[in-house]
Amino acid sequence: MCTYHIRIDDAVLEEVKPHFTGDTALTSWIEEVLHQALISYAAQFKAQSAYNEDVYLQVKALESDPDGLFKLGKILKPSKYSIEELRDGYINEKYGI
Repeated sequence: MCTYHIRIDDAVLEEVKPHFTGDTALTSWIEEVLHQALISYAAQFKAQSAYNEDVYLQVKALESDPDGLFKLGKILKPSKYSIEELRDGYINEKYGI
């Protein structure tokens, strides 16, 4: 177990304190809520990682397909950038202009 020191607004803490049987109960509840929040937060990164691995494997499978480049559109999500923005970004990155 790790120990962290966190800050909590005194006014908010005083508002909820009467609903617990003591400081130990309040501390346990805060730890449990924070623990569940961290599990939920970490899960989103695992889902992203699994998606990235799946996409990688699908793209890798197209490596030997002569029409693989044309099939990428069915695997990759559409870009939120226009062709011009992507081109300009590439030129800027490559040539610094």
